[in-house]
Amino acid sequence: MRAPEINRKGVGMAFEKGIDVARFNELDDSWVQTGGLWTRCVFIGEKNSPGSPVGVAIKADREIGDHVAGRRSFDTTTMTVLLSGSVMHDGRWMKPGDFYVAPPNDVNGDLVFGSEGAVLFIIFDNRSGIIPKFVDAGDQARFDETLRADVEAVAAGRSERSVALLPLRDAYTKGRAVVFRTLEAVQQYRTETGTEW
Repeated sequence: MRAPEINRKGVGMAFEKGIDVARFNELDDSWVQTGGLWTRCVFIGEKNSPGSPVGVAIKADREIGDHVAGRRSFDTTTMTVLLSGSVMHDGRWMKPGDFYVAPPNDVNGDLVFGSEGAVLFIIFDNRSGIIPKFVDAGDQARFDETLRADVEAVAAGRSERSVALLPLRDAYTKGRAVVFRTLEAVQQYRTETGTEW
């Protein structure tokens, strides 16, 4: 029996790519490292198309805390899923399986990574919207200086390689990268900060 000729009339021709198996627990040469952050892009849909979706895995090591650039927006719908570890997203702790969906131009994403680090996966509805706009001028300047050119190449469809999206910063908020060894230390932190968790 002869196999059907699916692509005879061009159907499916735009999606002629190999299968990409992404392992987010194994760091290899497909990841880009920026300090304690590793980033890997997973390209979906038509090759080199600004209108195609893209996934971005971000793996943070245990020391990263809140050294990651702050609140930002994107020109496309995004869905952020926590795959492992813990992260505080805009003041709420997320656990594996939790996700956050943001419409285009929604300002969010103040991240504090837990003491064990974390792996996030962000799906962007289209690549053209992958360029972040940061609220903090210093975060925006760091992005523009070190990361923008590579991210713009992905957004324009000129490149399908992993790029870092979130610059690191030296300044951070004391006490946000919270690690406690005892329940007494947790209680003291709650008393000093008024935090209810």
